[in-house]
Amino acid sequence: MNDYRVDKLEIPVMLFLADGVVHDGIMFLSPFSPSHSGSQRLVDLFRETDTFCPFKTRDGRFCLVNKSSVTHARYPVQNEEETYGDRIKVRLTFYGGELLEGTIIIAMPPGKGRLQDYINSTPGFFCLLTEESHYIVNGDLIREISPG
Repeated sequence: MNDYRVDKLEIPVMLFLADGVVHDGIMFLSPFSPSHSGSQRLVDLFRETDTFCPFKTRDGRFCLVNKSSVTHARYPVQNEEETYGDRIKVRLTFYGGELLEGTIIIAMPPGKGRLQDYINSTPGFFCLLTEESHYIVNGDLIREISPG
């Protein structure tokens, strides 16, 4: 036992990489967030400036994943705090043609609530919600996004 160790929260995640590889496993979140009250969220982890993050595959192998290679990450719907803002259904097309549809929540200042404003002001990764799963999406790897 290390006195400086902080036990991490394990969250099941499926990572979809830009080269078509899919990793199924576990990511580790801190019980404390440096940017808001409460525990770290998956989107917080992806928005951190570190290039690599730890990942454990289903067979128990540890590796470091380059976050910029992740097109999107799927994780189970959890009891997360309610987020306020306008809900907009979107359709994403990644480089390579993969499609993903869901809802994003836009919480922007008055007059800046357009989809374009949100996508251009969101740092790299953002949340996409569906009824079955939640996603963290890498905005840098989207070819196009459209409402509806």
